[in-house]
Amino acid sequence: MQHLVIRKALTKDSDEISQLISRNAKLLLNDDFDGDGLDFFLNTVSRQSITEYMDQGFMYLVAETASEIVGVVAIKDHRHLFHLFVDINHHNKGIAKKLWLDIFADSLQKRNGGVFTLNSTSYALAVYEHWGFVKTDDMQMRQGIRYTPMELAVDGLVMQVQDSNYRNNR
Repeated sequence: MQHLVIRKALTKDSDEISQLISRNAKLLLNDDFDGDGLDFFLNTVSRQSITEYMDQGFMYLVAETASEIVGVVAIKDHRHLFHLFVDINHHNKGIAKKLWLDIFADSLQKRNGGVFTLNSTSYALAVYEHWGFVKTDDMQMRQGIRYTPMELAVDGLVMQVQDSNYRNNR
């Protein structure tokens, strides 16, 4: 794998972020949508929607290799993990974990309080459980999208973040 750079996303990245999320959702998340759920989801990850989330203060980080965005993570209020997608061609390379650890560390520095939440797809559930997240409720359905609410409470847990260019480029 070529050198991976993790950096804060810019508004100009919105289109590439939208394409990455949309492409991978269509390939990997079909079991998580009913009826018009996929169309609803794709609308929420359009270029315009991503730009609006950034304008509202959502923190986005991207993983780049050879000037191509291959992964993205977003967090709302330094607490709710909103998006975490890695291009299918770059799975199993540790990119999702690096993105998560960077946004995790940044959120703790911004006085997050040590509690993180997310709504997991069935596809990602095992990964989040491996990272220490626990289910807070049964699978839910909203707007045709299935998800499982999860939470991670880190109470004094210290995680070290390594191999991150993001910290040096803030």
